[in-house]
Amino acid sequence: MDKISDTPMTLGQIAAYIGGKVIGNPHISVKGLVSPEKSGEKTLSVVWEEKELGMLSAEAFLAAPEKFFTESRQGIVTEKPREAFARLLYLFKIPQSFPYGIHPSAVVSENARIADTAYVGPLCVIEENAVIHDEAILEAQVYVGARCSVGKGTHIEPMAVLYENVTIGERGLIHSGAIIGCDGFGIIPSSHPDERPQKVPQIGGVVIDDDVEIGACTTIDRGTLDDTYIGRGTKVDDHVHIAHNARIGDNCIVVAMTGIAGSAEIGEGVILAARSGVRDHVKIGNRAQVAANGGVIKDVPPGEIVSGFPARPHKEQFRAQALYLRLPELFSRIKALEKRLAESGEDSK
Repeated sequence: MDKISDTPMTLGQIAAYIGGKVIGNPHISVKGLVSPEKSGEKTLSVVWEEKELGMLSAEAFLAAPEKFFTESRQGIVTEKPREAFARLLYLFKIPQSFPYGIHPSAVVSENARIADTAYVGPLCVIEENAVIHDEAILEAQVYVGARCSVGKGTHIEPMAVLYENVTIGERGLIHSGAIIGCDGFGIIPSSHPDERPQKVPQIGGVVIDDDVEIGACTTIDRGTLDDTYIGRGTKVDDHVHIAHNARIGDNCIVVAMTGIAGSAEIGEGVILAARSGVRDHVKIGNRAQVAANGGVIKDVPPGEIVSGFPARPHKEQFRAQALYLRLPELFSRIKALEKRLAESGEDSK
């Protein structure tokens, strides 16, 4: 949804914020940030593809590379429009406001410690020896288990659950419905048909470092003995599962419906695209990438791009896929050759 700011800003102020150069009058007020197809008088639209220029209103301002400007167009020159767009969204976003303090309907253990500048919303439950640090925000119906710690400035959205022994660093964002610290799936299969599988107790915790985002309905299991760990700056999408004892490095991106099995080790700056999977005890090197639907069943070297199932180097997988698509044609050619060989054999008789 396009965001219109309540407080108009000038082209010059916006250009200074994103590090751009003004074309036109820097003192003109900008009404809001909108998509090109909804542009109008004094609105600002960010463009990085030439085809979007035709959607712009003649009176709209443009934030784009210099080559996209005409003599009649005013706006802001930026050679990195995608990065500028992300910064502008922060600038025009109308922030929510939460008061300090604990809502009367919240249930807080007498042994819990809540900072004076934190907010604990309606129907939250804070168990014994939990610590909520300065400027942390817990919206409605958040559950924080015993011995948890929520870092300074971390924001937890409604109905998220933190089981016991979960530590979240500073400036984190936990989206609604995330469940952190539930039992890892430790099961010993039965050796006899009449015996039931045996559950293995999980007594570790979860440690989430600073500036981490956890998506809605994502689940992160606590470790069996050691902690499941997510590194600083990592961004995890919705509907992701991270199993017990997994370790994810700094600044990773984990996209929706990805599954990371127990004790997997993900290096720094790794990208796991949508619906990818990582087998237990596998190691993925720094800055490697797994394409959508990729299934990693063995270690991936640093910087490698893999795809397919089982995942293999992307170029190799691409060649294999191209051959696979030619199988009907190759099969027909083989059948034709077999027929010709059979006919030539009959002729020789």
